[in-house]
Amino acid sequence: MNNYMTKLNCKVYVDTNSNHLQQVYTGLAMLHRQEKINLKLVFDKSVSTCTVPFSVQSNILNINIEGKRICFDMSDGTELSDSALKRSDVYFKRSFNSSFVDPAIASKVMPYGLNYLVYPNGFDIFGFRRCVKFYKTPNWFKEVIKQADFIGKMHYKVSCSALSASPVLRTDPKTLFLARLWDINADSYFAVDEQHSQQRRGINEQRAKCISLLKKELGNRFTGGLLATEFALSQHPELVVKDARLTSKHNYITTLKAHDICVASTGLHDSIGWKFGEYIATSKAIVAERNDNVIPQLETNKHFLEFSSAEQCVEQVLFLYQNEDYRFQMMRDNQRYYESSLRPDRLLLNCFERAL
Repeated sequence: MNNYMTKLNCKVYVDTNSNHLQQVYTGLAMLHRQEKINLKLVFDKSVSTCTVPFSVQSNILNINIEGKRICFDMSDGTELSDSALKRSDVYFKRSFNSSFVDPAIASKVMPYGLNYLVYPNGFDIFGFRRCVKFYKTPNWFKEVIKQADFIGKMHYKVSCSALSASPVLRTDPKTLFLARLWDINADSYFAVDEQHSQQRRGINEQRAKCISLLKKELGNRFTGGLLATEFALSQHPELVVKDARLTSKHNYITTLKAHDICVASTGLHDSIGWKFGEYIATSKAIVAERNDNVIPQLETNKHFLEFSSAEQCVEQVLFLYQNEDYRFQMMRDNQRYYESSLRPDRLLLNCFERAL
C-alpha cells in the first residue's frame, strides 16, 4: 500500500451496523488513527428509520478507496450477493469457498479471513457516530453507551488490547470448549426450514459429543459445556455450564487466556465461528473441526490441528498435551499470524494491498 501514497482516501457507505462488520469497522478506525487512510463515513438515508437490531442487519459493507470499489461480505454462508458484486471491483468474502464462485468472476472474489467481534482501543468516534445515526434501532441507546464508555465500566466490550495475548507455556495445560446448541425448530429472526433444521441437528450432535468425550477423558483439565439456553437444557442438561458467570464476555475472555488448548467447531452455514479468531488472537493451540472455507495464510498442522469426529477431536487434544514443543510452537505461530494477518488494522491493510 505504501507504493501508492502515504495516506489513502477511504469512503465508507454505511447502511448497516451489523456485529459481523464490527471487525472491519475496527480495522478502518485503527488505520485512520495511524494516518494510513483518511476515513469518511457516508450514511444511507435508510439508517434513520432502521428498526432491525444490529445483530441481524445486513453483513455487507461497500467502500471506495482511491477510486477502487471494494465490498466486504461478512455473512456466514458461502453465497455471494449479486447486487454487491455489481457494485464492486473487488469482493472480499468471509466464508470463501472457490467451488461456490462462478469462474467468470473468480478474479474479483477473494477470501477475507477470520472474523470475530473486537473494538478499537479507547473512544471510537466513528463507532459512536454510527450508533447515533441508527437511532430507530430498539437497542440503539445501549450501543451508544457502549461506544462512549471506552473504559468499559458500564458495558464491557472486547478491545484489541484486551483480547490479544502472548503464548504461555504451562506444565499442566488445560483445554477449553464452550459452545451453544441451535434450536432445530425456531430462531428469533430467521425461518428454520428442514434443510437448516438438519444442519443444526448435525452441529448440535457434534458439539455435544465433543464436550461429553472431552469431559470424560480430561476431567478437571477440561473447562467447557453448553450455554444454558432453554433448548440446551431440554436436550443435554448434563452438559450445560452450571456457572453462568463463565459465559459473560468479560469472564469468558479471562477464562480463555487461562487455558492452553482450545476447540473450535463449525458454525451455521458451514462457517468458521468467531471463537477461532479469538483463539488466534490469544495465542492458543487449536483443535478445529474440518472446514472447506479458505483463510489466507492459515495452515493445517501449523496453526491448528483438524478433526472430523468427536473421537478425533479428543485424539488431537491429547496429542497437543503429549507434545509440549509442538504445542508451544503452534502458539507462537498463532501469535505471529495475529500480528501479521488477523489484528484488525493488519487484516484490512492486507485486503487493501491485494485490492490495489
